[in-house]
Amino acid sequence: MWNRSKSFRSKIMNYNLMLIVVMVLVCTTYVLINDRTIKKFNSTYTTYNELNQFYDNLKNLNDALQVYLYSPDDQNYKDFHRYRTVLQGNVEKVKASLKNQDHVWRFELLNNMVDGYMAQAELVIASDLQQEKEFSAKYQELLYEYDLINKTASEYYGLATQDMQLQKAAVNSNQKTMQLVSLFFILYLIVWMIYFSISTIKSITDPLEKVINNMNRIKKGAYDLTQISNTNKEMNVLCLALEDMADSIEKNIQYENEKARLERRVLEQQNDNLRKDELLAQSELRILQNQINPHFLFNTLNMIYKKAYSEGAYETSELMEKTSQLLRYGLDNASKISSLKKEIKAIYNYNYIQEKRYGDRIRFLMDIEEDLPDIPMPSMVLQPLVENAVSHGLQDIIEDGEVVIEVSRLNDEIMISVSDNGTGMPADELEKLILNDFRMSSDERSHLGLYNVTRRLKAFYGDGVRIIVNSLEECGFEINIQIDLKENGYV
Repeated sequence: MWNRSKSFRSKIMNYNLMLIVVMVLVCTTYVLINDRTIKKFNSTYTTYNELNQFYDNLKNLNDALQVYLYSPDDQNYKDFHRYRTVLQGNVEKVKASLKNQDHVWRFELLNNMVDGYMAQAELVIASDLQQEKEFSAKYQELLYEYDLINKTASEYYGLATQDMQLQKAAVNSNQKTMQLVSLFFILYLIVWMIYFSISTIKSITDPLEKVINNMNRIKKGAYDLTQISNTNKEMNVLCLALEDMADSIEKNIQYENEKARLERRVLEQQNDNLRKDELLAQSELRILQNQINPHFLFNTLNMIYKKAYSEGAYETSELMEKTSQLLRYGLDNASKISSLKKEIKAIYNYNYIQEKRYGDRIRFLMDIEEDLPDIPMPSMVLQPLVENAVSHGLQDIIEDGEVVIEVSRLNDEIMISVSDNGTGMPADELEKLILNDFRMSSDERSHLGLYNVTRRLKAFYGDGVRIIVNSLEECGFEINIQIDLKENGYV
């Protein structure tokens, strides 16, 4: 019977606690019985295994004696006695694994026979080989001792078999016990589930059905929860909550309607604000874009170039001219398709500027094959790769730094290579770089980084481009771009 003064939660906890206690007891019993069964099996295996090893080691003992008689030295003599120790260990393990302790003395007798063999072997070893008859008699006696021990194999295997039968009976007994424990647990679980189901129906399901039947009456005010309010503590709390809910439903409906109306007004106001913010952002962008007039910038650079040239500063004027050409290329092709030759020309200008900046610290080497096809390609591809080599690969190089740019054609592929002799990259970081699709977390200027270049090349050429990265720590960094002319329809 249900104790109505208790909550349903406490009853569930009590039932679960009882179930857990029974499960722990059953599992513990099962583990103990299973452990005993395993020990029985292991014991049977140990008896046969050690007995088999005993007769194998007996043969090894006799063979070791033969070796010593033909070649008497200290090592062969030690091997002979080592096998005696092993034999004694085999017998002790067999004795420890026996279930029938009445057979222990029989195996002790086997140990004594080995002692007799060892004593006879010592006599043979100590005998004078010049006394042939005496030596032969002792040796024949030794062989008789050896054969006598060997002939006991069938007898002792029979004893092991008898012991195995006893072990088997014990194992069967353990299995029956395990079956009984499992059956008891299953029956207990079935009874517990039936009792729990009935209790749940009485404490929850029936009262809930009555509550549901009264839900539709709450709107009309014709409900009666007195018959179910005292079923248990949870139902009493639920009924009190339903009473409060019935009193506040109308107020909540009015509140939700007013709230929805206010939310619509707020949403409309937010949409208006977003449109205003968008227009403001666009206006600010136009203002920023118009702050720098490219023509004004180029005219200014050309004026400085001519001024420097007229004053005899030819190196400065050359530097200004290269800078002007590089900026014009970048602005004119910022969102357009460029070509291979334009890219090569731009990188020549870029390298000239960098050589003036770094002096003898870094050399920029260009190896460009003649008569290359002027294929279309995204703009600003080579410059970020060279800049990556300078800012990352050679950032700690004080002298003799090199950046090599190679462009050639091999069959139907354009081969572009940018390499440096800088610090390189460890193998784990290189693997991470490739797995992250060349995204370099340390490169804050992502539009100039390796990731940006590879992404634009793949977007432009699709499957017609391959990007290969090679690097070893302290051995530099190299990126190879292979553009398939056939795949892209340039052949």
